[in-house]
Amino acid sequence: MMRTIRGRIFTSLIIVMVFSVLTTVFLFNQLIDGMLMDQARNQLRLQMTKAIDIIEGGDVGDLSTEDLELRFRDRMFYADFFVLNPSDQIIAAGDGDMEGQSIHISMSPRDHFFTLHGQKMMYTHQKLENGLRIVVYTPMDILKQISGRVLRVSLLAIGISFGVIFIVGLWFVWKTTRPLQQLKEAVSKYHPSYRGLGIPQGDTSEIGQLMDTFSNMSGRIQRHHQQQIEFLQNVSHELRTPLMSIQGYASAVKDQVVSVEHGLSVVMAESERLIRMVDRLLQLTRMETVQEEWKLTEVDLQEMMEQVHQLIAPAAADRGVAVLVKTVPLEMAIPAEQIFQVAMNFTQNAVRYASNEVRLELSPIAGGFRIHVEDDGPGVPEHERLSVFDRFYTGKAGITGIGLAICKQTADRLGAAIGCEGSDLGGARFWFEYRQDRP
Repeated sequence: MMRTIRGRIFTSLIIVMVFSVLTTVFLFNQLIDGMLMDQARNQLRLQMTKAIDIIEGGDVGDLSTEDLELRFRDRMFYADFFVLNPSDQIIAAGDGDMEGQSIHISMSPRDHFFTLHGQKMMYTHQKLENGLRIVVYTPMDILKQISGRVLRVSLLAIGISFGVIFIVGLWFVWKTTRPLQQLKEAVSKYHPSYRGLGIPQGDTSEIGQLMDTFSNMSGRIQRHHQQQIEFLQNVSHELRTPLMSIQGYASAVKDQVVSVEHGLSVVMAESERLIRMVDRLLQLTRMETVQEEWKLTEVDLQEMMEQVHQLIAPAAADRGVAVLVKTVPLEMAIPAEQIFQVAMNFTQNAVRYASNEVRLELSPIAGGFRIHVEDDGPGVPEHERLSVFDRFYTGKAGITGIGLAICKQTADRLGAAIGCEGSDLGGARFWFEYRQDRP
């Protein structure tokens, strides 16, 4: 039972309630006893005044027990008395059998109790004329009876309260742990391939928010699972194309359908294409799993952009696309290899989608620089601009959806900003902002 949250809360509730009840009963009993003791002393003092008035108005024999009334709550009792001479001998008493007996009663104001016939008595005393003393007393059993009745009523009230609190506590424990139990069952059955098994809807409480968080997380896992499947399909298709070319030309060379030189050139080209694809896959995987240190190098960013232009120029010329570069002299210590790859990926994508023109621009910003590449192609629909950097996203002319994912991973690792928006040329604009004073 103690192994579950429900059992722990339930056990804690019982322990707290039992401790609270015992503490309440103890303190309440002490309070009642204290109040009754104070009331009894006051009552005895009042009856002492009454007894002295009777004696002074007549004789000691005129005083009787019926004259000394004690009232506690709605019940009436009677105090008793005896009168002592200077030799501590009883010369008058409410109980006639006590007359003639000797008894020693302390006259200290701090003493309030004595024992008579095996019973504890509370008393008060007063000196009379001729050295006489009068003692008015009452048995403590009377106070215990009253205290017992009050305590029984109090215990009944506490017991009813305990029961109500216990029932409310059980309801609270059930209400609190039931969503957790539902969440546990849903999570234990959850699989990203099963769309029908969802996390139950949560309320506005902390547990409800936890359920909503799990629900959102399950949605992300399902989307990631679906993207993985799509990614594997795309990668399989792209890997299959060069492999089929290699296989086909190898067979053609074997059957002497094509010349060895031509066949080998095709096999080499497709092999290099295959290696590049595998390298980019490995690079993306390494960036997501290995936290390697990227070395900062002092580089000329203007020269870096020119180098990007030179490398992309042949592919752009083949498609009839003009690449315009606008830069400023700017030197800075940066992770050069990673930022060069971001600029290269941006430009390659732009050339792939552009109709006639691509613009590559480098501009300084406070504490860093901004790279943006735009084209006059069809652009990226607004509803897809947030997902274009997803690991498995591919456009109509895309290949594997790895390049922009690598750019996003690079930006995240560097604490840089990256984004996609519409271009004045009519296509898409991809931008990357890097600051050296990033947090």
